[in-house]
Amino acid sequence: MLSIPAQAQRQGRALIDSLVAELPKAANDTVKGRLYRVIADESFFTNTDQALYYSQLGLQHTTRMNWKRGIGVFNSYVGRSYSDKGNYDSCRYYFLKAIAIYKSLNDTWNLASTTNNLGVAEQNIRSNYPAATRYYFEGLNYAETTGDNYLIGLCLDNISEIYRIQKNVPKGLQFGQRALALRQKQRNPDINARRELAVALNSMAALYNLMGDWPRAKQYSLRALAIHQQVDNKDGLAKTYGNLSVATQGDYRRKIDYALKAKRLWDEINPRHLEAVSNQANLGMVYFDLARIDTLHKSPIRPTDRTARLRLAETYLTEAIRLSADKGEVGNQAHFRGNLAELQALTGNYKGAYENFRAYQTVQDSLYSQEAKNKIAGLEGKREIQLRDKQLQINTLTITGQRRQQLALLGGVGLLLIVGVLLYWQSRTRQRTNTMLRQLNQELDEANQVKTRFFAILSHDLRSPVASLISFLHLQRSNPDLLTPDQATRHQQKITEAAEGLLDTMESMLLWSKSQMQQFRPTVNVISVETLFDYLQRFFAGVTGVQFSFETTHELKVVTDEDYLRTIMQNLTSNAVKALRNKPDAKIQWQARREEGRIELIIRDNGPGMSKKQLQALYKSDVAINGKTGLGLHLIRDLAQAIDCRIDVQSESDQGTEFRLTFSLAF
Repeated sequence: MLSIPAQAQRQGRALIDSLVAELPKAANDTVKGRLYRVIADESFFTNTDQALYYSQLGLQHTTRMNWKRGIGVFNSYVGRSYSDKGNYDSCRYYFLKAIAIYKSLNDTWNLASTTNNLGVAEQNIRSNYPAATRYYFEGLNYAETTGDNYLIGLCLDNISEIYRIQKNVPKGLQFGQRALALRQKQRNPDINARRELAVALNSMAALYNLMGDWPRAKQYSLRALAIHQQVDNKDGLAKTYGNLSVATQGDYRRKIDYALKAKRLWDEINPRHLEAVSNQANLGMVYFDLARIDTLHKSPIRPTDRTARLRLAETYLTEAIRLSADKGEVGNQAHFRGNLAELQALTGNYKGAYENFRAYQTVQDSLYSQEAKNKIAGLEGKREIQLRDKQLQINTLTITGQRRQQLALLGGVGLLLIVGVLLYWQSRTRQRTNTMLRQLNQELDEANQVKTRFFAILSHDLRSPVASLISFLHLQRSNPDLLTPDQATRHQQKITEAAEGLLDTMESMLLWSKSQMQQFRPTVNVISVETLFDYLQRFFAGVTGVQFSFETTHELKVVTDEDYLRTIMQNLTSNAVKALRNKPDAKIQWQARREEGRIELIIRDNGPGMSKKQLQALYKSDVAINGKTGLGLHLIRDLAQAIDCRIDVQSESDQGTEFRLTFSLAF
């Protein structure tokens, strides 16, 4: 396994093709720059040359725009492309340019990502493990500052890889398991999160391969393989097939099959990739082992001839060494030379074996010496010391601040007590005064509202019937001879009706006035709806020209104040009668019914309907009284509120009006 570069969202070849098609249609330069970024990012998993091409286009584009963060991103992408191609000098140059830009922008996230990628270059190209470890820990510090679990897991995984290379399995497992736990904890269905989970599984598989725990290595590899197949990650598939080839012990046919699958993928993606080179060497060692073990030529794996197998093994190993040398990579090249030396010794090429073994031994002594291991351990120890020092500084600052606060508190506690007592006394006094003022203001407001409504009703609902009564009396007294007996009888009847109406109005007004008193409460009783309807029939028995109908059941009852409800029903009926004057087929229907634990009393008429302006008095207390409806909707509204009765109304022009009275408690 190789260390992992920092990567953004990735979704495959289909996305690349669709985005390339969108480039000519980009709405503006910013959109075009972002398209270049996604295309380049996706291309790292399919074709490194293509990734480099679009990274360079993106760098040119953002440079023309003078988009500083975009320039940093594409410098980082160009560096990553050269890193994958094994060009150390170029990748380092672009990475350092990106880091300088990110530092000027205080972009911690991208600093963590790019610093990690520098570590990848040091490890994969130069095999400078102490330098790689230093960059990984630096990237980890940045990542922990951001709190981004993706970046933290990335750095932990790469640190685990360093310890695996150094054959420090306990440390490798420690960091690898932390990285895997972070990625499993995210439980993110995002394709990038799943790929990173598969990468962590691959790392664990490589560790168990090193330990010789082949069952566990295969277990982790197969889990990674399933995820990489789901997300169509060729890069991940190639690495996983390489791990499976190593973990498959004894079954040479399957080992070769896995290694060839990895080779085909690497040849398509990037045949110079470090793992592609390692897979070449692994194939060579499989044929080498097969030649040594299958001395009787019983295995049907081709080539079956021992000499041909050794020649094929030498071809793969030689090609792996050539590619490593071409990339400038040292560590794996030395390992491959050691394998080739062993093969050459077996075939009798002792001179070549000696030269390759010497080269192997020289590099091993430098790469895996105790000094190098000490440097790596020292870097981890340095990080732990830095973390402890930082915590000590925080603790010291905290203690100093606490002491200053204590002194300030002790010095001002006396003054604060005195000021506190004075403020408390002042606050309590002000609170009592404000409470009294609010109460008085509220009472005054209520009194003013009651007075306003009271005089408005007096001016309308008492003046009209009294004026009519006085007019009739004057006429009867001043000019009795002008009236025929029939006219006198009719006038006498009208005087009686006006007096009775006046009395009803006064009773309703007195009841409404009581409802406005602060301490007045309605008297709640169980009332038969049939009784209420009987009262309305008697009250409006003298009304001619209107057809009344009442629908109810004998057992239907409501719980409320009877006087309030009678007044509401009486006024609604009276308003309906007035609205139906001169209508030939005038009808008023009262209906009572039970609906889901509620009682509804409904009055309908077929009159001309009411306008929204007329109905405003049912909902607003500051609307002027409508002289055509007596106490009108003001009285109905206030009485209904007092007995918790909900009123709903539906009215359409020339279709009539329906009022619905709803009571929550029903018997």
